[in-house]
Amino acid sequence: MIKLQQILTFVAVYQERSFTAAAERIHATQSGVSMQIKELEERVGARLFERSPRGVEATAAGRKLYTHALEVVRQVDGLREEMRLIRGEFTGRVSMGVMPTFARSSLAEVLAQFATEWPYVDLHVVEDYSVELIEMVSREQLDFAIVPPTTDAAGIRATYIARDREFLVTSTQTASRHLEPVSLRDLDPVKLIRPSERNARRRKLDLYFETLGVEPAATIDMDSVMATIHLVEQSDWCAILPGTLCQADIDGRLRKLHPLIGPELTHDYVLITPATVQISPAARELADSLMAGIRKTCESWESLASVPEPRSTLRLASAQRG
Repeated sequence: MIKLQQILTFVAVYQERSFTAAAERIHATQSGVSMQIKELEERVGARLFERSPRGVEATAAGRKLYTHALEVVRQVDGLREEMRLIRGEFTGRVSMGVMPTFARSSLAEVLAQFATEWPYVDLHVVEDYSVELIEMVSREQLDFAIVPPTTDAAGIRATYIARDREFLVTSTQTASRHLEPVSLRDLDPVKLIRPSERNARRRKLDLYFETLGVEPAATIDMDSVMATIHLVEQSDWCAILPGTLCQADIDGRLRKLHPLIGPELTHDYVLITPATVQISPAARELADSLMAGIRKTCESWESLASVPEPRSTLRLASAQRG
């Protein structure tokens, strides 16, 4: 008979690709993990893992078992949550991860509403890069996170949220109209504040500029969202930012927004959760509220797609200097 602890241990080794890391994750000894895997292999009659220079690799039998093991773990976790609800336990902790992109989005409003509806639930919010957030979710250190799509992560489930538009953000001193679409090919080279190389958005922006065959006149690498938007407001530096971050500037009072065209630049978001855990009702409600807020913000920019083409030549840089 296969034991639940053997399944839990197997899933940890599969996702961590290491007996040592799996032992740390489930609070066991390495010898105990090895024993659980050995007994499980005897139960199923097949070798589940092979050691390689890259760590522990699952065999064909191991990969097959993993699919079924995930379902078992989810059902057990779901049963635990149902029992908690029956007992009326609405306490606990919700841990979520967000990227700096959401610093000026509807996040604060959603969190305030959640705190009102779930007053006895402790809320923990982590702001970090997508790579770190994905790692934390896969290790079950976070209930969920909102990140760009990824195909290079084990131990997570992803739910598509929405597609966001990217904007060239400038000061109000430029010659172009607020919300007027622009193509970087038609502009004088811009002085660009861009994310550092640690940020996943940086690689996408570099590729976009390379595809267009244009280069910025000058660059500043900076990850601070608030410092970026304040520098744009007070100088002739520009930034390329997603719509979820630009919602506060829809009136054009402090900064101008210009949808990028020729081609458009977009950014997708997904909600990721641990593959082996059924998140709590409180975490699910918070995640659903955040996804709804992001979708609403992204949809609010869709009407810009019908805005007429920009004038043939816009001279943002020269207008700013003058």
